[in-house]
Amino acid sequence: MTIKQKKWSFGKLIAFLLLIGGAAVVLVPLLWTVSTSLKSPAEVFQDSFIPKAWHWDNYKNAVTAVPFFLFLKNTLIILIPVMIGTVFSSALCAYGFARFRFKGKRFLFLVLLATMMLPGQVTMIPMFIMFKEAGWVDTFLPLIIPSFFGGGAFNIFLIRQFMRGIPRDLDEAAFMDGASRWSIFTRIMLPLSKPPLIAVSIFTFMGVWNDFQGPLIYLNTNTKYTLALGLSMFKGLYNVEWNMLMAATILIMLPAIIVFFFLQKYFIEGISLSSATKG
Repeated sequence: MTIKQKKWSFGKLIAFLLLIGGAAVVLVPLLWTVSTSLKSPAEVFQDSFIPKAWHWDNYKNAVTAVPFFLFLKNTLIILIPVMIGTVFSSALCAYGFARFRFKGKRFLFLVLLATMMLPGQVTMIPMFIMFKEAGWVDTFLPLIIPSFFGGGAFNIFLIRQFMRGIPRDLDEAAFMDGASRWSIFTRIMLPLSKPPLIAVSIFTFMGVWNDFQGPLIYLNTNTKYTLALGLSMFKGLYNVEWNMLMAATILIMLPAIIVFFFLQKYFIEGISLSSATKG
C-alpha cells in the first residue's frame, strides 16, 4: 500500500468515526424516548436503559388520556391550507423574481433576503396586536392566513434559484404559441420546479407539524389545541407522566419521519440543484 493510499484510508476512517459520532448524538435521545415510552412509571428514572417489561399499552393510554384525534384534526386543519398557501405563494413570488424584469427588482430581492436575518421575536408582538385587533385570536386564522402572502423569504429564494436555471427558450417558445404568463407559470415552471417545491413542502410540513410557539400564542381553548401543544397536557402541576408523554411524542414524530424518509430524494435534489444555480 502506497503512502497516498494510506493517507486516503486514514482520512476515510476519520470521516467514518465522525459520522458514527454524529449518528450517536442524534440516535441516543431518540432511543431513550422509545425506551421511556415502553416503561412503567416506576422504571422511568431507573438506571436500566431497556425496560424490564414492555408496556405497549402506554401508546393506547397516551391516545385516550387526551383528545389526541381532536388535536390531530386541528393540526391537519392548519397544515393543509398552510402547505398550499406557502408552496403556491412562494412559487409565484419566485417566478416574478426569476423571470420578470422591472425597476427595483434587485433592491426588492435584497430586502427580501434581509428579512431572513430578522428574528421572529421582533415581529411577534406587533403581529399579535394586529391579529387581536382583527378578532382572530383563539382562531386558526393567524396560523393560516400569513402563509398566503409570500410563503417565506427562504422558500422564495430556494425556488427562485432553481427557476433561474430553467432555459428562457421555453418561455419564448410558449409565447410564440400564444401562452400567457399565467399559463407558462402553471404549465411549464411549476412542473419543472418539482424538486424545490417538494423541498419547500417538506420544510413547511415539518414546521407546522412541530410548531409549538404559534398555537401557544394564538390558541386559548383546549379543544383547538394542536398535537404539539397538546403534549403539554401530560404535564401536571407537580408531576409529569413521562412514559405516556414519550409515547405520544413517538406517535407525533412518526408522520414526520415517514414523510422525510419517502421524499428525501426530492428534498436533497431540490436543495442541491437550487444551490448549484448561479444567481
